[in-house]
Amino acid sequence: MNVDRATSLPIDSARFEQVRHEWLWITTRPPVDPARFETVKREAETLVAAGRWVSGPADMLSVLRRHRDELTHSRLIAWLLVPTNRHGLGRAVLTGFLDALWPEEQLMRIGPVTADLEVPASGIDVVGEEHEARADIVLRSGGMTIVIENKVDAGEGWRQAERLYWSWTWGAVDTRWVLLTPTGRPAESAVSNEARAAWHTMSYRQFRDIMKAAIERAEPTTSIGRATANQYLETLTRHLAQP
Repeated sequence: MNVDRATSLPIDSARFEQVRHEWLWITTRPPVDPARFETVKREAETLVAAGRWVSGPADMLSVLRRHRDELTHSRLIAWLLVPTNRHGLGRAVLTGFLDALWPEEQLMRIGPVTADLEVPASGIDVVGEEHEARADIVLRSGGMTIVIENKVDAGEGWRQAERLYWSWTWGAVDTRWVLLTPTGRPAESAVSNEARAAWHTMSYRQFRDIMKAAIERAEPTTSIGRATANQYLETLTRHLAQP
C-alpha cells in the first residue's frame, strides 16, 4: 500500500485513478466541429431576427430605469385614480382603492375627481404650532380630500406624517390620509394620537391587485391608455408588489 509522506495516510490508488480519469474527462475539450458551430450560429441568428431570442426588461418603466422613481409612480397612480383619464377603467381603480381603505363607506361614487401632485399646505395644531408639508398626491371630489403620501425606497422625513396631518386639517372639508408603500407599513412619523388615528396604509401589492381586478373587469380595448395601464401593472408585479 502506498503512503502519503506528508500525512502518513494510506493512498487508495484505485480511487485516485478514478478521480483522475473523471477530471480528465471534464477538462478535456472535445474537438472543434466548425460545421456544427456554423449551424448553431445560423439558428441563433434566425431566432434573433424573428424576435424569439429576447432578454432584458420588457415594461416601459424598467426600460427607462424609472421603475423605482417615486414621482413617476405618483404620476401614474394619480392618473389611474381619476375616472375620466384615458386608461378607460372609469371609477374601477378609484372605487377599489377607497373600498379597501374605508369598506363601510360609499366614497367618491359620483361627481368629478381631480388629482394634483406635490401640493404644499400649512396648518396649525391644537397647541398653536404651525406645520408645513407637501403632499405627493391630493385627490379631491366634492367636499372630500384624500392626501396620499407615496414612499418607494425613501423613509419618512422628520415628523412628516404628523406635519402632513396638521397641514391638511382645516375647514369643513372631509380629509383622509393614506400612506402607500411597498410593504404597507404604518406611518411611523405620526406622533400625536390624532395623527396616528387618521393615517391609513396600503401596500403596492394591494394597489396592484386593485388595478389587476379593474383591468380584468373592464371592456377590452387596444387603446394606448389601456396599454399604459397594462405596462404599469407589469412594473408593479415585477418590482414593487411584494408577497
